[in-house]
Amino acid sequence: MTEAVLTSGAPETQPVTPAPKPPGAYRVLHTADWHLGRMLGDLTRAEEHRLFLDHLLEQIAACEVDAVVLAGDVFDSANPPQSAVELYFRFTARLHALGGCALVVIAGNHDSPAQLEAPREALAPLGVRVVGAMPERAEDVLIPLPSAENPRLLVAAVPFLRDRDLRSGQPGQSADEIRRDLVEGIARRYAEAAAAAEPWLARGVPVLAAGHLTVAGAAASDSERDIHIGGLGAVTTAAFPASFAYTALGHLHRPQSCGGAENIRYAGSPIALGFGECRDRKEVRVLDFVGAALVGNHSLPLPVFRPLLRISVTREGAALELSALRPAAAPLEPWVEVTVTDALIGEDLNTSIRAAAEGMPFRVTRVISARAAASAALLETADDEEETDPLENPAEVFRRRLELEESLTEEETAALTLVFAELLERHEEAATERTRAVPA
Repeated sequence: MTEAVLTSGAPETQPVTPAPKPPGAYRVLHTADWHLGRMLGDLTRAEEHRLFLDHLLEQIAACEVDAVVLAGDVFDSANPPQSAVELYFRFTARLHALGGCALVVIAGNHDSPAQLEAPREALAPLGVRVVGAMPERAEDVLIPLPSAENPRLLVAAVPFLRDRDLRSGQPGQSADEIRRDLVEGIARRYAEAAAAAEPWLARGVPVLAAGHLTVAGAAASDSERDIHIGGLGAVTTAAFPASFAYTALGHLHRPQSCGGAENIRYAGSPIALGFGECRDRKEVRVLDFVGAALVGNHSLPLPVFRPLLRISVTREGAALELSALRPAAAPLEPWVEVTVTDALIGEDLNTSIRAAAEGMPFRVTRVISARAAASAALLETADDEEETDPLENPAEVFRRRLELEESLTEEETAALTLVFAELLERHEEAATERTRAVPA
């Protein structure tokens, strides 16, 4: 039996008609989690990202968007490839060329705050505002749009909050104490931003908060890593003050509202970042503010630029089942993950499966056995399409190592995890500074 799942979304041949812009509205597009520079195994996603950004520019023009809010994880790593940086700058230049559309960018947990903020002064004349690291004063995360002289919207641009932004670690803290401090620290940062925004609210200017974090109860996918080790930093919607007209979130890749609140939402990633997201419908959000009120909040579905499919086959029926697979039309060649349901232990079917798919209108990028897939599920990590790279996700490797130490108490595990997180953060900051110091 064949089970193929095509990435859902608006077909490329059926463009979505944007909702009419209400008279006098200030229109905002909420997007997040671009992960420029992302790879699927050893395959680049650059062409998909290029098509997405081209499409996004078309929709910004068609929808008469006044501002774009990018809620973190612009890049997939702290030191992205130059091809990814080029895509980012190309987008900002073309957005400016459209005329009058602002761009607000915050850092996510994948981004380097220093790397993201480095071109801030060069980008400012293009209408781009960047907040990479949490400033000392809450007032400094407030961005009036289109200007302080003519404010239509105030963005509280809160970047990914690192441990040092939230708490001062104390020796011997339990996991519950660490969780409490992180959650209280996050809520405090948003409360400070809301308090700093009160003079603007008094003038009738609505506030949109941006953030990159985990909201408890929201549905994650396979391609996110824990934003705080062990998931200790997950908050409820109560962390966001009621004075925020809308909270634009990043980090989780499935578009969704949080806790039943339609004005607290994840935009999700614009492309399926792994086969675990192949069922997800991708979108951006379009918001309309008239005066102090949010009067419009709707989805703008995104096309599928490259279908990702999962198919389960038997050893004997693989060739027939692959030949029956007919992916929907898309701009780029579909990629397929094949699971062999009856593979024998130690059997390598990679060559025969790929040979059976020769000449098909898709590319087999991965072949796994159902037995191996079940074993891998026990060690599920950041990316379901590739094994953990210790250099890419050392926190996950450390977590696994701790699990082997059965004599450790919960408090000891939490303490070691916290120390490792602090050391890792310092190492990443030092690496970023060394990179910046190297002459071009």
